[in-house]
Amino acid sequence: MALSVPLERITREARRVDVRKGVLALLRLLGTLVLGVPYVIAWCLRTLVLCATMLWVAAVAGWRDAGRPRAEGGSGS
Repeated sequence: MALSVPLERITREARRVDVRKGVLALLRLLGTLVLGVPYVIAWCLRTLVLCATMLWVAAVAGWRDAGRPRAEGGSGS
């Protein structure tokens, strides 16, 4: 049993396929990875630094408020 390879059909379909679309899609993906991943990492780090700063400022404010002498008498707490 001989195996026949349809070279004409393969050649015709290969010429019909536009390789540039695939290359552009690959370049778009690489560009997204090269620019997007560092952006997301930097955004996460900035958010963590902001959260840590807010916690630190809250702790310092609480420490200072706890060290102040309470006012005697008066209304309220």
